[in-house]
Amino acid sequence: MSKMIKNRFSSPLFNYRKIVKDATRKTVPERLYLTKETNKAIVCLSSFKGGFGDWTLNRWYLKAKVHVENRNRLEGLYQCVLCASCTSSCPSYWWNREVFLGPSVLLQSYRWISEPLDADLDKRLELLENSPKLNMCHNVMNCSIVCPKYLNPAHVIKQIKKEVHPTTASVTRLSAS
Repeated sequence: MSKMIKNRFSSPLFNYRKIVKDATRKTVPERLYLTKETNKAIVCLSSFKGGFGDWTLNRWYLKAKVHVENRNRLEGLYQCVLCASCTSSCPSYWWNREVFLGPSVLLQSYRWISEPLDADLDKRLELLENSPKLNMCHNVMNCSIVCPKYLNPAHVIKQIKKEVHPTTASVTRLSAS
């Protein structure tokens, strides 16, 4: 009761919050971290007890190791913040927005096309093959100029075009001698 007298000029909401805060003091939960590393993957276990009962939360993470060369291929692809300034500056997108995907979408799609652990590469390339979704780009390069993260969507679109339509070696005829 003495606490109530001391706080008699405070609001009832303040008193309620104080009572709830005193009743539910935060205790630091016991945590256990376990990591097992193999040649191809890392398995992490994060386990801790909750503060309101006798239960345990386990979280398993399985992460495949990525080679340094493959990791460097993804550099410049995951930094995109999808601000769409490249798409808004693209004249091909201005006139063909119903069919052309635009630089920001193609940049994100290349992030998954170049993913070394992706098993669906053929399906992804089939979606872009012989379609205006990709081929409407005329390399005006406005997208690379206006990108606030200094990424290069025009170069990425060229890379996608190379993967969709790889150049074939020219065949030379052997003349009968």
